[in-house]
Amino acid sequence: MRRREFLRVAAGVSIAGAASAAEAPVPGYPIGRCVRVLGVTAPEDAQRVGFEYLELALQDLLPLDDSEFERVVTRLKAIGIPLVSGYGFLPPKLHVAGPGADWAEVDAALRRGLGRAKQLGLQMVVFGNLNGESRRMVNGTSPENVQRMMLQFGKFAARLAAQHGITILIEPLPARTTNAINTVAEALRLVEAVASEHFQMLVDFGYMTEGREDLTILHRTARHIRQIEIQNPNGRVYPRSVDEADYASFFLALKTGGYRGGFSVHGAPTEFFTDAPRAIGVLRQLAKTLA
Repeated sequence: MRRREFLRVAAGVSIAGAASAAEAPVPGYPIGRCVRVLGVTAPEDAQRVGFEYLELALQDLLPLDDSEFERVVTRLKAIGIPLVSGYGFLPPKLHVAGPGADWAEVDAALRRGLGRAKQLGLQMVVFGNLNGESRRMVNGTSPENVQRMMLQFGKFAARLAAQHGITILIEPLPARTTNAINTVAEALRLVEAVASEHFQMLVDFGYMTEGREDLTILHRTARHIRQIEIQNPNGRVYPRSVDEADYASFFLALKTGGYRGGFSVHGAPTEFFTDAPRAIGVLRQLAKTLA
């Protein structure tokens, strides 16, 4: 399918028109929301407007004592939509690779983060933007040594994740955030080297756009991608129309690679109860082209 035809199919009658959440869910391609939990009604609001799952901010939940955490678990499970994944499952300043890594500390943090994720019923946790500093290497570290050090962490983490029945998703991050695993190509190399179903990938559309990475890498990578985070990269806001960014090329690449999984809206709404239904509709239109 050519890009122009892809856009026409995705947009229906008019690619300039904003979609609504009246678009039916697309089996195999649910639309979720990244949410903070404490002190806000974001999880309940997500269910109210039609999101199909939640990706939780775990960094807020790790410091809670057991009784407080159990109350949060009860609250979240009562909302009525799946709790699928979570980001921030490790302390943001925990060094996981290189000479600064304390493996006893890494082991304890992994067990706590994975244990809490399991209590919530999550299938996946994301090693991503909150942990850029965690995997920062000493300036001048060669790409080969970065991969070697991250491979040591990946194999260690994958074994613990398997024990908890959870999959860790490595997220490529921009160079302004960290100097380890900045591209989808580097993440793919790491995942293939770890060689575990419990160590896979998350890809952020905005970061790929920012890095101008060749989208054809997704042809080989899509089988390892378990979740997508997505937003309008022009301001990292909620999507409003299918033609405001080059969603078409991104979805075409995912389709070629055979991606199947969720799309977590990860951005800042201007007015949530207006922007969220529209974003859900836009992404469902685009997801139709994958089905």
